[in-house]
Amino acid sequence: MIRLSAKSVENLKLSSLYILSSSIVLRFDFLFGGANRFVPFRVLMLLTLFWFFAQFFEPFRPSRLSKATLFFLSIFLLYFSLAHLYWVDSMESLGPFLRNQFHFVYILAGYFLTNYLATGLSKDQIQTLVKFIIGLVLTVVSLETSLRYLMPTLDLNSESTDYLIEIYTGAQQGLSLDTFYFFKMSSVMFFDSNYVGAFLLIFIALHLFVDYRSYLRRNLVSAIFLLLIFFTLSRAAIFVTGLWLAFNFWDSRSFVPKWVFAIICVMASILTLFIIQDNVAFTDGSFITKIQILEGLSGFFEQDLPTALFGLGYEVGGYLYSYMSGGYAHIHLAILLGELGLIGTLIYFAYWYFIGIQSGSKVLYIFIPFFIVGLSLADPWEVGYFWASAIIARL
Repeated sequence: MIRLSAKSVENLKLSSLYILSSSIVLRFDFLFGGANRFVPFRVLMLLTLFWFFAQFFEPFRPSRLSKATLFFLSIFLLYFSLAHLYWVDSMESLGPFLRNQFHFVYILAGYFLTNYLATGLSKDQIQTLVKFIIGLVLTVVSLETSLRYLMPTLDLNSESTDYLIEIYTGAQQGLSLDTFYFFKMSSVMFFDSNYVGAFLLIFIALHLFVDYRSYLRRNLVSAIFLLLIFFTLSRAAIFVTGLWLAFNFWDSRSFVPKWVFAIICVMASILTLFIIQDNVAFTDGSFITKIQILEGLSGFFEQDLPTALFGLGYEVGGYLYSYMSGGYAHIHLAILLGELGLIGTLIYFAYWYFIGIQSGSKVLYIFIPFFIVGLSLADPWEVGYFWASAIIARL
């Protein structure tokens, strides 16, 4: 029989949490054929298996699951079973079937395993962990940013030869308003730097709740985050960061009536839209595709009932509501409706609601940026959101 002291169990959980958290950051998709989940997926699955079997031994046995957790998991598994009865007909081999299974387990384990490992650890231990991860993410993204600007043609992994030539030619011309888009496609972490911007928002949220020794250190970390966000050239991430700055200003200036400040922000946003729309928005292919994807959601009402309710699964559902045939719908609502259908999409957001109930209002600092950025571009299966939701509750 395994006999471990409470301290040994705590150290094992803390070590596992460091390994899991580090894997969330170490995302170099250009090393793995564009698979940005390659590292965290495998680490999370191995840790989940280890801690699952560890539950059979006395030192590791957790407390009983709450009624709310059991209810959510029961609803989730019921949908999971029914959806797969429909999806299995469209899957030609075992591989696509298993990938659908694992992506559900992935985001569930992202929150539940992290929450389990963090339970029982002190606030100081979690603070130290988050400071380490913030230092790691700033180092990794600084490297990504440097490579993207110094070697803008490093990661030219596209199926179209003509598009490769276009990117190469554009990058060789140097950064400008006409060529900035080409400097987004050479990220060594994700497919393009838009995802890097959305990724950084996760860690900015954690940064807000970290206790630093001095305001100078806090402000220095904030400044580095803002600089890295800017150099991702992700307009959605920059916009959300601007909202974050505005919110902090609004929240810290009690002499400014909040309703007045809100009206000023709305008017400024509308004015900015009118100023730029003729010059940028409607001649910008990236912006136009987002509008077309949102318009494509009207196709939901043309689907047969099983597809509308359950989607087409992870393999092909992301292409169902898009701007063109074969184009990936990179807006979260379009992805979720295509992959999971209406029922699955509601359960997905019910999962977020469940996390909010379990972890508290701090989770909004993760969810709101995800939701806003997701109207432009987001990966709803990004495990970092769910990992951070379990961590932020402990800060």
